[in-house]
Amino acid sequence: MTENHKSMTRAEFLLEMDELLDLRPGTLRGDEKLEELQNWDSTALIGLIVLAESANDAHISPDQIIGSSTVADLLRLAGLADALSDGQNA
Repeated sequence: MTENHKSMTRAEFLLEMDELLDLRPGTLRGDEKLEELQNWDSTALIGLIVLAESANDAHISPDQIIGSSTVADLLRLAGLADALSDGQNA
């Protein structure tokens, strides 16, 4: 059986995170520290879990997110570690 689900690119994921955190589109780049993001809270944490699962079928636990310190860490958890630019994920 083939799956018709298409993974998000890194850029698309960052734009969704911008929206989740109520930031201007294009704000997040990956090097931001989570503790410095004004709207990073438990609601955003749950939203990120849902986003990662729906966008890339990545299963992330709250503990994994709590153990993260940067947006780049979250990208790795979401399966976007190798997506260094706006290019398509394979």
